[in-house]
Amino acid sequence: MERESTIDGGLLRRMLHSGFTNLSHNKNYLNDLNIFPVSDCDTGTNMKITFEKGIAALKGEASFHGVLSAFVKDMSLGSRGNSGFILSQYFLGIHEYIKDNGSVTAADLCDALQHAYMVAYRAVIQPAEGTMLTVMRDGIKRTLPKINGQTSAKEFFDVLVEEMFLCVQETVKQMDVLRENNVVDSGALGLYLIFDGMKKAFNDDSRLFDCEQSESLPKRVPPALVKNVSFFRYCTEFALRLREVKGEEYFVRLLTKKGDSIVAAANENILKVHIHTNRPREITDEFSKYGDIITKKIDDLFLTQEFERLKQRKHEGFAVVAFTDGEGIAAALEQIGADVAFSVPFGHRPGEEDLKTLLGGFLMENLIVFPDSKDMHDKLKRIQWFSNYQNLYVAEYGGLAKTFFTLSSLVFTDEFKNVVKSLESLKKQRVFQTSIRQNYTRYSGVLRNKIITLDDFAGLLNAVAGGEVLRPYSTAVVFGGKYCKSEDADAVRAHFEQNANLEFAYIDGRQHDCDFIIGAY
Repeated sequence: MERESTIDGGLLRRMLHSGFTNLSHNKNYLNDLNIFPVSDCDTGTNMKITFEKGIAALKGEASFHGVLSAFVKDMSLGSRGNSGFILSQYFLGIHEYIKDNGSVTAADLCDALQHAYMVAYRAVIQPAEGTMLTVMRDGIKRTLPKINGQTSAKEFFDVLVEEMFLCVQETVKQMDVLRENNVVDSGALGLYLIFDGMKKAFNDDSRLFDCEQSESLPKRVPPALVKNVSFFRYCTEFALRLREVKGEEYFVRLLTKKGDSIVAAANENILKVHIHTNRPREITDEFSKYGDIITKKIDDLFLTQEFERLKQRKHEGFAVVAFTDGEGIAAALEQIGADVAFSVPFGHRPGEEDLKTLLGGFLMENLIVFPDSKDMHDKLKRIQWFSNYQNLYVAEYGGLAKTFFTLSSLVFTDEFKNVVKSLESLKKQRVFQTSIRQNYTRYSGVLRNKIITLDDFAGLLNAVAGGEVLRPYSTAVVFGGKYCKSEDADAVRAHFEQNANLEFAYIDGRQHDCDFIIGAY
């Protein structure tokens, strides 16, 4: 066969070098683009370092399997960051499927890339659409109908790379934070750059894809909302040489509820873990019982450029911190006075140590904290009591609407002690709150602790927030949930806007536990 019909070790080595060069050329662009899961400006760096570890291991292997085996071994062990970890798992999946092949065909690659996606996907505990995982899956899925048994390896890469780029362009529409900032996902674009460089090796094409000059990538615009501060403070990575082989599921259970951005994979006797957490030492100590830690890296995300605003204050002499569910609600609380609003991940109940970790930068000054539940209120009061924080005021929890209207009612130009007095007096303010949850084909609403269920959404709205219910109030706010239907959101707006006696605001709250939270004051 001609060289372009199959890929042997020599061609693969050139392809990997070319992919690395293409990626490296755009490293800074990828860093600037990085906004998910945390915009810590290191996706390009992490992918480059990860790929570079594999490149450094390449010697004179002649077979496809030999080259890929050397590449994957060092790449996997030296992977960096969430993006680097997923990338290493993807190439590991290709290696697992190819096995001992001296050279590979387009047909081999079709099957290998589908297997590789599954390996990468399984390693990510909470996969999200609009990331490199999406491009890994959809790139090969969209390629398959356009090739046949006569397709050469070169032709395969031509089609695959074109489809990958189309998938990358679509990521801007697949995730709220990407859409708001008008950017594609940085990890997805990094994956494309690697494969675009690999494709160029077939023709010894040394031209590089330049993201800065590309007219096919959307131009980033300033975000409408400031990116939320991560609820988990430490980016923690480690590799463990296991004393006894255990399945990944065992270790995933140990990590669940301790953080997010979790990626875990066990290959032979080596376990790799990536997690954003508030308890890095506790996790590494726990895992050291199962083996010897080979590498470990813990980065404080609060020290990154993204969260420089944690050092800034909106008010003279004190800071205001709030906790809530929903990134949109967190942004709204920051707009009306909170210095920082932490969006608590759904289902996560932070302990006292978590709260002290997140508030560490604020506890040495006058601080007002708005909790997101009675349970959190009690934990914060215990922190205040046992550590004797005279400078800490924990606001009473009376629901989201109470927090929202209390914050918006405060006059922050006064001294800390006077703001605290205002908070005490505002405890008496009358605030209404109800919520609507979807129950498949029917709706259920909560009104004064009574559950109301109706087939008719408009009827339910009238029951839980009709004129008679809201007559004592002058101002209403509605927070739309993460999964609410657009037509229902329109119905909510129409319902309130027809009431001329109410000042009304609708906020894209993105809370997880209910579709709409309705508050009035």
